[in-house]
Amino acid sequence: MKTSCFDAEVNFSSGDAEKPVDLSLLVKGEKVSASFFFYEKVQLEKQAVHVRVHLRHPLLLKWKDSFKVQGSGKTPLRGEGRVLNPFSEKVTRGKIKKKIAFLERLQGDEKEMLLALVQEKGHKGLKERDITQFTSLIKRIIQRLAQELEAEGKIRILTFSPLFLLSQESLDFLCKRILRFLAQFHQSHPEQKGVSREGLETRFELDPKILSLALKHLSRAGQISESEDKLALSEFTMTLTPEEEGILNELEALCFKGEFRSYSFEDLRQRFRLSSKRLDSLLSLLVERKKVVQGKDGLILHSKWLDEIISRIEKSRKRELTVADFKEMTGLTRKYAIPLLELLDQMGVTRRKGHIREIL
Repeated sequence: MKTSCFDAEVNFSSGDAEKPVDLSLLVKGEKVSASFFFYEKVQLEKQAVHVRVHLRHPLLLKWKDSFKVQGSGKTPLRGEGRVLNPFSEKVTRGKIKKKIAFLERLQGDEKEMLLALVQEKGHKGLKERDITQFTSLIKRIIQRLAQELEAEGKIRILTFSPLFLLSQESLDFLCKRILRFLAQFHQSHPEQKGVSREGLETRFELDPKILSLALKHLSRAGQISESEDKLALSEFTMTLTPEEEGILNELEALCFKGEFRSYSFEDLRQRFRLSSKRLDSLLSLLVERKKVVQGKDGLILHSKWLDEIISRIEKSRKRELTVADFKEMTGLTRKYAIPLLELLDQMGVTRRKGHIREIL
């Protein structure tokens, strides 16, 4: 991809001012008019300076491409330089020091350059096309450098083809931001279980692969937990009023007696005068406390009753189970027997094989 503005390191003869100057660039057999903007003053003891170069027409330039600088007319060469950042963006005066620090890192070797690029991208991550547009290095070399950096604990390789990289410092910083956000969310919404993955993606504008890596990192460290598609701090507990604790106990009792099957979600909501969101949160809390078990289709069973059913299956010493056998064993109608069998499949108690279930 061609560029009209790039950052470079240039050696100017002493006496050149720090003000913008119009000169000519000699690169790859072409002579192009260009304007040079200095990031720092030219000093006698340090002739190499960092500049932003605006070209009159775009050129295809890569990291460390060399060029020469010539004045107007027949003026002799004024200096020479190397491209550091092929795609420069204008920065405010307050960020010039940060820009210079970034350019100084790009003066290093190939590995230092790649690390600088990954870290500069932050939690957005560095994609393969960004690297190939930036440098002339072939893919095999780039992959080797990435693997070396990962082995040193400096970056994470999210995918190999195409290559997608994230710096370790960006991952650590992102994890801290997620923890801080969850803490603030819990403080503002103590009645809610947590935040969805989609909510975090939107909040931080994250690539799903980066979010998954961050959440996996936090989960392994025991700092967050996920339940019912909601993410929360591990130490967080939903705040319940005494009235809600009473409702929770009544919901558990209904489930234990098997009366849950007689009520629709709307019936329960009206009976306890709860919003749909709050009732859903209370039911999820029962699941989290391992008082009840919930299947994919919303089937809810008390844990003790489910344990009793599993015990009956074990005591039957059968190797296979038909739907009719299961209905006779549990006293359930087909409407509830089928979802319960599917739940047992999910739990690894049974495995569907045609019209029968293998008892595992």
